Order: sequence, then structure tokens, then C-alpha cells
Amino acid sequence: MGVNPPASFPARPSARAERSPSVVTTAVRRVDAYRDEASVEQQAQHLDPLFGVRFAERTIDVLVVVRGARVLDVACGTGVFARLAAHVVGPTGRVVGLDPSRAAVEAARHIDVSSFVDWQDWVGPELPFDDHSFDVAVCQHALHRFADPVFVLEEVRRVLAPGGRLGVVTWGPIEENPAFAAQLDAVVKAGLESSGVVEALLDAFAFHNMEDLRALARRAGFVDVSCRTVRLLAALPPVAQWVRTYPSVPPLSDVWLACSQQSRVQFLSRVTELLRPFEHDGVLRVQASARLVVARSPH
Repeated sequence: MGVNPPASFPARPSARAERSPSVVTTAVRRVDAYRDEASVEQQAQHLDPLFGVRFAERTIDVLVVVRGARVLDVACGTGVFARLAAHVVGPTGRVVGLDPSRAAVEAARHIDVSSFVDWQDWVGPELPFDDHSFDVAVCQHALHRFADPVFVLEEVRRVLAPGGRLGVVTWGPIEENPAFAAQLDAVVKAGLESSGVVEALLDAFAFHNMEDLRALARRAGFVDVSCRTVRLLAALPPVAQWVRTYPSVPPLSDVWLACSQQSRVQFLSRVTELLRPFEHDGVLRVQASARLVVARSPH
């Protein structure tokens, strides 16, 4: 693609990349939501409880995570899926949360005061585990962070036991996610197209084509591949409160302080206008849509 991966994320080995070009072509994410402690704290406070937890619950059910299972959360972020999985597998199981962002891993450790999860820094590019180390592996809302998603999924297949289960959650099209579509529209209305925010938002929602996602998993060597749409209705704070969240979370937070007052006013006015019809009785109710790929490691 001609775009280098962020320095904070595992770069792909050139030889493996040549053998496994990505089926889905997308730009590497320009702004990483987990690059510093402030960003991670805002992500954990505002987005994880409203979206991440609920998608993780659906994924655990679909993958039939059971007591005693060995579970890997790949690019775990603040560890939403890993924490839920740890409660399911219990003390006889094992859960590892792995992320290349040290800020994310540290935040996950602080949130997980029970220490049920083994939180690890991902130096990369290979996964730091022996072959066949896990029964289940999940990558939730992180596929767009990879320079070569096929290589990463190949690594996941390597560390899964024969017949092990893979779950990949990606956002559906941005137009099926009004909370973020409104943000994108307002960014353009405020004249911030050249700031990189538009590209970063679109990157996060780029992996939504179901056939491409199935092909991606098959290219990495998985079998019994399926892909479905998962929808939920998110109950967010009132519009006047929710719109103040956008400037505190990447990618908008990275440029907000440098914005003119006029751009800030235009952004907040436009996003309020777009979301107001979704507010009823003081609650902002919006649909959220994701794709869930489920597959197995071959025997």
C-alpha cells in the first residue's frame, strides 16, 4: 500500500508480507486511540462501557467461551473482552491481553484490579507464544490498526490449538453507526478535512465488507469461516453531554486544541443538530453495527 505502519505497532516482516498480501486494502490508522494515557483514559471512560462491553458480550456467546478455556485477546486495548472472558473461564482457565500500546496495557492492568488477566506488551511482530497455546482468540475493533492483517491472523492461527476458535469484530459501515457518522459530518462541516481526522475515522470503519472479511480469514489459513452483522441499540448520555465527548477522544482530540474557535463552534453545532432527533426523554439512543467473523484453526 506504500504506507508504513505506526512505530508503536508491530511492523510486518518483509518476507512474510510478500507471501501474504492483505485481501482488504485500507490505510494504516493515522491516529492511534491508545497512544498515551490521556487518550486511553477517555476511551475507557466514554466508549468502552457503551460499545466495547456489549460487543464483547455478544462475541463471548457466539464463540462459546467455556470454563477452563485458554483465551487470547489480540490488540486488547483497555482489555474489555479479556476481562469478560476471565470471568467466564474462571481460575482453571487462562486469559492473556496483548497490545503494542504500553499506555493501553497499563490502563488495562489498573482497571483489572483482580489480576485475573495476564496483560502483556506486544513488541512484535510475531505473537510471543508457542504453537497451539490457546483455545480461543479474539481481535475486537482493532483489525484496522495492522499494516498486514493477514500476517497477524496467520500468527493467531499458529498459536491456536487445532480446531481453536477465532473471533474478529470490526465496525460495520460508518453510515450504520450514527454516533460516528455524525462526528464525521461535523468534522467536514467545521473545515477540518485536512487535519487527518476524516482519514482516521474512515480507517476505523474500513473493514466492513463481509466477503472481504471472509476472504481475509481464509487467506490466513482458517476454515469454517462465517461472517455476520451484529447490531445493538446504545443508550448514550443526553446530546448536550455526549457531543463534548468527541473532542476528548482521538482522533478529534489530537487537533482540537489547535482548532479555531469558529471551527469548534461549527463542529459542536452540527453534531448536536444531527444527533438531536435520536434523543428521547434525556437519553440518546443510536444504533451500533459491527461485523463478527467466526472461524476455526484447521485440525
